[in-house]
Amino acid sequence: MCLAVFSWQPQSQYPLTVVANRDEFRARPTQAMHWWSNEILAGKDLQAGGTWLGLNRQNKFALLTNIRPGYIGMKRELSRGELVTKFLSSECSIETFHESITPKINDYAGFNLLLCDGKRLFWFSSTNPSGRFLNPGIYGLSNDALDTPWPKLNEAKQQLHDQLPKVQNTLTAHSVLCSTEPAPKEQLPNTGVPIEWEAKLSSQCILGEEYGTRCRSHIVQDATGLTRVCEQQIDLNGNITHTNQWAF
Repeated sequence: MCLAVFSWQPQSQYPLTVVANRDEFRARPTQAMHWWSNEILAGKDLQAGGTWLGLNRQNKFALLTNIRPGYIGMKRELSRGELVTKFLSSECSIETFHESITPKINDYAGFNLLLCDGKRLFWFSSTNPSGRFLNPGIYGLSNDALDTPWPKLNEAKQQLHDQLPKVQNTLTAHSVLCSTEPAPKEQLPNTGVPIEWEAKLSSQCILGEEYGTRCRSHIVQDATGLTRVCEQQIDLNGNITHTNQWAF
């Protein structure tokens, strides 16, 4: 998962609203979102076995992004994708899970991890291992720390702010995270990749044959406990090729 924007309003009709794009090499084998045998709803990375975003029937939610600055080309013993599935398949509280990961955080390449138990939302990362519970608000997460003001992330937060009722009511009839426009050259971040890749990665929806945005996930949890989820598969030209939806 490489770009996510989310509204956390725990005392409202819709406590959690998420729109997230997964960017990946197109050759990397992947299974679309589905119910796993251990009752996790998630896509699956068939190369490493983990996932980038998932939920379970107990209102747990987790989302992972990698971190580029300082971690380009860095290999580690453990796969980051297992962090999501470990949290969702455990009965641990957020605090207990976080405490279990912190001592071995450097066994994983750079990551951000969001953890939700239906009542609280927590963020921690390789560069901010102590993390914090999040106050109500709209947040953005890409491949650096929470709310790092990259152009595509700032735009995403404004999009969600402007279209929040539409997202909550229809899941997909909106333009959040759909822009294919790269950022102006003078606004590109310096994350350690060549400038042509910085430009390519600066759009919300990344196009291209080798690497790009492969799916978009939409999640809305309401105050009654109902969770609605939609995943759209996206081709190399940014077109939606397939849509699946769930409610539980």
